[in-house]
Amino acid sequence: MSSLSLTAYKALVRTTTLPQTDPYPERPEGPLIWGVVHDDTSARALIHLVERLRQIRGPCTLLTTYIDKAPRFVNGKGTYCFALPVDTSETAKRFLEHWTPSLCLWFGGELRPALIAQAKANSLSMKLVSAQEDLLDQAIWRWLPSLSRETLAAFDTLGASDKAAYRALRKMDGARQKVEIQGVLQVAVMPPTVNESVFDDVSIDLNGRPVWLAAHIQEDELKDVLKAHRALVKVNHRLALVLVAASFPVSIEARSVLKSQGWRVCHWEDGDPIDESTQVILVEEPEEMGLWYRVAPLTFLGSSLKSNYKGCDPYIPASLGSAIIYGPNIGRHTDSYSRLAASGAARIIKDVQGLTQAVENLLAADQSALMAHAAWVTISDGAEATDAVIEDIQMHLDTLESM
Repeated sequence: MSSLSLTAYKALVRTTTLPQTDPYPERPEGPLIWGVVHDDTSARALIHLVERLRQIRGPCTLLTTYIDKAPRFVNGKGTYCFALPVDTSETAKRFLEHWTPSLCLWFGGELRPALIAQAKANSLSMKLVSAQEDLLDQAIWRWLPSLSRETLAAFDTLGASDKAAYRALRKMDGARQKVEIQGVLQVAVMPPTVNESVFDDVSIDLNGRPVWLAAHIQEDELKDVLKAHRALVKVNHRLALVLVAASFPVSIEARSVLKSQGWRVCHWEDGDPIDESTQVILVEEPEEMGLWYRVAPLTFLGSSLKSNYKGCDPYIPASLGSAIIYGPNIGRHTDSYSRLAASGAARIIKDVQGLTQAVENLLAADQSALMAHAAWVTISDGAEATDAVIEDIQMHLDTLESM
């Protein structure tokens, strides 16, 4: 039976909400983790958590619902992404009956009382994760204060991102439940695999030579990268560049430009050897990026120097121990680069002169090792909180499987 506050809320929502259709695909078999996110950061934390869970338990489906705007990083096999359903009992019933989630991870706040009440009625395990004070501050609680206590009572666990969120949750809940200062969950990626024997062979071939990587390079960035490398090898003749184009057509162009400029090139896919005379290692298979991020202590991430492009994900090289240089045009990845730059793990440059100077300074002073360590610290932040949530999920899934 609904409380008076919940009944009043449902009546209010029915008068202010348009009906919603449910164009959902068929639900896959097996465990399904339902996550509610409010921004790209929470979406990435959710994705990383589920990727790790899949490594431990095998396949499971991720259903992401977003409150404001669709996250940019939700894709891949076994993953679905939809807007959070409008908050009516009828829509909530259809949503939950269709997807039958194994559990729900609700990030941040911005709670939906009718949907949460229906989840409780369906005996769905729900966990409030990394709650934030500003996202908990909803006008409806001031009109219907008892509704906040009832809504929070539907969650098995209440996790606050910091002390301010902890106090907000305690006040909303009337100090009835245990609230944990959980912190934020880890925002990272699962690094690409590396063939250790190939890594060892390349390391032996390089024989301690300094090396830097230019990755995801576009055609109109190519000559700038080579101009920087030309200036750098005048200072350090043993320096090698690993060059990875953003696409196959750019790789073809790179072959032509490298030949016309007289570089001594190892064409990796052709099986050329890396020897002491090699100045540029041209890589045309992006599937092997895990290897080259491991090999190079310093990476310039392209698709960022010119305004035509939107950058690329910096967390992948950061996860494999490579310091990062990047240009000013990074589009949707701004938050990720800003986070790494704030910790000293990434450095922005504006032009070819800045690229040359950054590579020279960071390699000569061995600053790249310090930056790589800073990157590791940054992307490891929140790992303990993520571990605890994964352990909690595993216990719940084990219980479901034993029933």
